[in-house]
Amino acid sequence: MSNLAQQRVDSREIWGRYRSNLPRHCIGVSRHLQTHLMHALHQQFGHTGLRLGFEPFIALIGAGGARPGELANLLCISKQACNQTINQIERAGYLQRQPDPADGRARLVLLTDRGLQLRAQGAELIGRYEAECGQLLGSDRFDELMLLLRDLYEGLQLPSASLSLGGAGSETILAKSITAEPIRAGEIGARLPRIADYMMRRLMQLTIARGHPGLKMSFGQVLSLIGLEGGKVGQMARVQQVSKQAISSVAAELEHLNYIERHPDPADARQQVLQFTTLGMQLLADSVQSVVQLELELSRLLGADRLSKLQRILADLYQGLHLEEEIFGPAADTTADLRLLAAQLVKQLGPENAASLASMLNPQQEFMK
Repeated sequence: MSNLAQQRVDSREIWGRYRSNLPRHCIGVSRHLQTHLMHALHQQFGHTGLRLGFEPFIALIGAGGARPGELANLLCISKQACNQTINQIERAGYLQRQPDPADGRARLVLLTDRGLQLRAQGAELIGRYEAECGQLLGSDRFDELMLLLRDLYEGLQLPSASLSLGGAGSETILAKSITAEPIRAGEIGARLPRIADYMMRRLMQLTIARGHPGLKMSFGQVLSLIGLEGGKVGQMARVQQVSKQAISSVAAELEHLNYIERHPDPADARQQVLQFTTLGMQLLADSVQSVVQLELELSRLLGADRLSKLQRILADLYQGLHLEEEIFGPAADTTADLRLLAAQLVKQLGPENAASLASMLNPQQEFMK
């Protein structure tokens, strides 16, 4: 094979791996869950001023409150970034600060009544979302997804319940594992965003180590949504439910680092398309290698067979929800559609009738000849 032909094959393989992998599916479903939740909280319950970045704070602060420094450590962010988000949530009316009774020099962050209401209503909406996912996947596969996510969550040693500080001289308390307890409604909403956050941070660490020291978590808003034909600011903003200004600001930083460049949109002269530069394509190739390394790390926690099962189920859910098709188009592989259809038919027809239908659809059956 010539060098040029090999480069084309390699390029197709890189794009295919970039388009479809476990972290993308996990992060995509998590983002869809969070944006769906945020939209529903606004439309159905009148909550305003919500942002995706508020979710871990609302979810992890327990009844006794939490110190900002502990939250920063738990979320793997700087104290400055943590305080900035706390200020935003406080202005929106969902958090408040008060002196820590265990240490007068310290402050606690607590949910307000409105914040507690937000969390309760969010749990209700997550239950509905999970029911829809269960219908899409079939109850057995959905239960399997819940188990796999729970075990991965435990293996990664992520926080499994609210962070709570209470009582004089008390230590930070993280609730113990609930592995021995039955899986409950709302657990995907509690676990999936934390797993997705871990994957994003770990991928950034691995890719930085491959020679890209200027990367930031915020860059994923743009880099992850540039397809073969490039990416448009408006599309990226719609997919992630953020402003065009936020996407444009990140894009400007990436242009400065020479990872992307702007070109006129051939379909609309008023618009511009963001495309990878040569350095950006190298970043893409390195990020794919980081995905391979991350999946290898995760397979050591779950086992290769169980990780493959998690990949298939999340891929089916991602495809069944039609996520990011505005950027990448429909997935070429129809296997996920067939698996979803099969699960729905088994539920509707029952196992015996579904088996009869499968037998009828077998092209080697006499009546089909």
